[in-house]
Amino acid sequence: MLKESLYSMRSIMLPPSRESIHELFNSISPTYDRVNTLLSCGLDKLWRASMVKSLPGDSPLSILDIATGTGDQLFTFLKKRNNIWQAVGIDLAENMLELAKKKSEKYSFPVTFLCADALNLPFQNNSFDCITLSFGIRNMLSPEKALSEIHRVLKPHGFVSILEFGIPSFPPLHKLYLLYLRKILPKVGAFLSKNSRAYTYLNKTIETFPYGQSFSSLMHSQGFHEVSYKKLSGGIVYLYHGMK
Repeated sequence: MLKESLYSMRSIMLPPSRESIHELFNSISPTYDRVNTLLSCGLDKLWRASMVKSLPGDSPLSILDIATGTGDQLFTFLKKRNNIWQAVGIDLAENMLELAKKKSEKYSFPVTFLCADALNLPFQNNSFDCITLSFGIRNMLSPEKALSEIHRVLKPHGFVSILEFGIPSFPPLHKLYLLYLRKILPKVGAFLSKNSRAYTYLNKTIETFPYGQSFSSLMHSQGFHEVSYKKLSGGIVYLYHGMK
């Protein structure tokens, strides 16, 4: 019954438009970090830390963080790992990148931030040991193209790690989470950010984007192998891994 109701819900909900989404993120950039922490009850920091723990080995790594936003994922890596020799973050939202650059002034480690499109990465083939993407692939016009580009610029045997929202399957949590997504999150997000569209858009992208085995299959289709995923916070978030 749960699977049937979820299928029905997803079949009648039209995916939101991803056109010019970077402009929406530019508009909420001043409150973005604070609102994220409040809406996730601080769990966003734990999710990002889980990604850091998933990185393989202690050998020197070059990392590209896609949809880096204000840089929180990249800075989490730099705080917790000492084997990163190159760190690059890209995003299309210039205002978010400006905030990331200001944050980077606290670190002695050089971080490069670039305004660039994940669907057309400005890097040569086989450039990075590891590529990460946190809560951004569902916002892209073509997730398949983004995964293809990630595969292209990863070095042979390189590693991709992706954090993205999902929908919990445990019935009580499932109901509570959908209530939160549809009724509470949009109102609280709109009040705190002064932008009602941004957080209505958020809940629609979460409910219409593939997760779990469906997204793993998408990764397989773009050439990744040893694809796996782990549920975090009961399935509110999924952590995906893949190798080139």
